[in-house]
Amino acid sequence: MNRLQKANDYIKENKHKTNNRPLFHFSPEVGWLNDPNGFSFYKGKYQLFYQYYPYDIVWNDMHWGHATTNDFVKWEYLPVAMANDKAYDANGCFSGSAIEKDGKLYLIYTGHIDPNLGFDKDESQIAERQCVAVSEDGIHFEKSKLNPVIGEKELPEGYLICDFRDPKVLERNGVYYCVLAVRNEKRRGEIIMFQSKDLLQWSFHSSIFQMPFEENTLLECPDLFHLDGKDVLIFSEMPCDPEFDGEVEKKTSYVIGHMDFENGAFNPEAKGLLDYATFYAPQTTDGQNGERLLIGWMHRWTKAIPPKEYGYNGMMSLPRKLHIKNNTLIQQAYISHDDYFTPVAVHEHVSLNEDLHIESGRTGYLSLSPLSKSESFVVELNKKDKTATRVSVDPSSNSVVITSDYGDSEPITVRDCFNNEENTLEFYVDLHSVEIFVNKGEKVATFTAYEKEKGTSIVLSGKGAQLKEVRYEAFSS
Repeated sequence: MNRLQKANDYIKENKHKTNNRPLFHFSPEVGWLNDPNGFSFYKGKYQLFYQYYPYDIVWNDMHWGHATTNDFVKWEYLPVAMANDKAYDANGCFSGSAIEKDGKLYLIYTGHIDPNLGFDKDESQIAERQCVAVSEDGIHFEKSKLNPVIGEKELPEGYLICDFRDPKVLERNGVYYCVLAVRNEKRRGEIIMFQSKDLLQWSFHSSIFQMPFEENTLLECPDLFHLDGKDVLIFSEMPCDPEFDGEVEKKTSYVIGHMDFENGAFNPEAKGLLDYATFYAPQTTDGQNGERLLIGWMHRWTKAIPPKEYGYNGMMSLPRKLHIKNNTLIQQAYISHDDYFTPVAVHEHVSLNEDLHIESGRTGYLSLSPLSKSESFVVELNKKDKTATRVSVDPSSNSVVITSDYGDSEPITVRDCFNNEENTLEFYVDLHSVEIFVNKGEKVATFTAYEKEKGTSIVLSGKGAQLKEVRYEAFSS
């Protein structure tokens, strides 16, 4: 039996065993999920591929899972698109992207070779090369006989083939460009660009972004797109070597600037953080109406995994609609409130001299309009007795701090939050996550915790705090 058929048979036989999956965040039918891949709009549906290992709830040989949707709540799970069944991807079909050409869907991914699966990292044994698979129906994919299409021959001297991955492809004026993350000979991260006329024959174009040596950072999962008259480069950051694990935080950043495709030069103007917590390896696509949408893996590296009896591990964020304001990337949750949320409670001109209690269930949407000069207050989510996830809001110091009795995470601090006359906070609460949008997406923080027995109440408290409005909507599928 081939590996692709084996994976699909296993899913069919075991998917009924999973439980406690989130209600409006994407999760796998069974097994492990990480990076979103191939996020695209094709044949009238949004296509989401993802790093996938169906056989356990821990990372292992990477496959590409596949699902489609029209609204990001109701999903159709499709057969696994790719398994690691070739010599050039023997230890994993790593992350990549999708693009339509001549009506066909092309997947561009990293073929990973590492006989030790990363547990005993011998760089001389590791190779990462870029490969292509093609489909005429968007479901069944055939790997190109020319694979790998970008390898040692195309990679210039000064770069290491052991860390060379995550191709994101885009088209400009009839030319295809591919941005890739790579480790240079100084062992620091760079993003480099290749170009092609047909997605199969590639040549090196330029290096478009380099991390300073002293920051000790390696890059992953680059994305490059045009938005509101500017170009945006997204990448995830991690320590360049194990010795820096304690001092380099894993995070995802964006850089706004201008990309000169002809000369292969990216000119940065501003850098920011996409999310302040549980978020990594995001990918974007053009939506069906021309909007730019982003989705990311909700994962925090220090957090406990779900109980094994859940049968799955990993969730995607809500999709986020992007735009640029004052050289800041704004992210707004992209989900239909009319279709999936039912208003339950609206409180106006709230004074928190007494606690405000809302019986919320375990999933829903909470929005707050704190006054610009409000006293500090605390929002307790999933409250049960003395346990809760607490969001401490202090408009005077422009900060939001997230702590929790669920999970095993350190406090999450979001600074420089409240600079407007009309400040807002929005909370999307699912079974195992909270996504917090500050001032309509100027700052975003995501928290995950997989405990089953969470509370079902929301409590707002804070002596003297004044809120213009408190609105709660329950999720209803």
